[in-house]
Amino acid sequence: MHERQFTSRALSLTVGLATLAAAGRASAQSGAKVLTPPKPADTAARQPVATRSTTANTPGTTAPSAARPPITVPQTPVLDSIRGVVFHSLLDRDRSGFATLASAFCLALSNDDYKKASTSADRVDASESLVRRVASPRTPTRRASTCTFSANTPGRPVMGRALLYTVGAIDLSDDRAEAAASYNYDGYSAGGFTFSVERSDSGWVVKQWRQEWTGKPNGP
Repeated sequence: MHERQFTSRALSLTVGLATLAAAGRASAQSGAKVLTPPKPADTAARQPVATRSTTANTPGTTAPSAARPPITVPQTPVLDSIRGVVFHSLLDRDRSGFATLASAFCLALSNDDYKKASTSADRVDASESLVRRVASPRTPTRRASTCTFSANTPGRPVMGRALLYTVGAIDLSDDRAEAAASYNYDGYSAGGFTFSVERSDSGWVVKQWRQEWTGKPNGP
């Protein structure tokens, strides 16, 4: 009888110890979950703001812009022949009305159609051969980059300013062409033209022209 009671108590003790061991393991596993380190994404989110680039998102800031490349104006013997007769018409006929006041006659080329006033200053010098071809004793022409233009300040005299002539886009079709052109009397007055030219036995000639606009710009 005593032996059976002892055996029953031994079994109860064994079961109790097994239950405690299982509970311990469960508790240890539960504790391991609580102590799991933060995920990499959480760690990155806690990095100091100073380590991140904020320039692109800061109001009022812009990324540095690349320098504008120089423009390219097509130049061929045919195009230069058309430009030559347009420059002649601008200079000899004084299409701007300022030739008698100008101190210098400056020639340039561009790709603009000059249908309306533009703030673009994208232009290049006319070639030296073209400048010499259209020069005359009354209009001693020069490349635009050799001319000096001044600010259009109040009270500045009208006489003696540099007169800039520019031949722009040329639409060529067989023996006819339309050429855009403009003048700028050093910020005092400016305007745009369209010239219709045709090829003849003696070369290109101006058939007609029209003024597209005129105005008072801030500068050439």
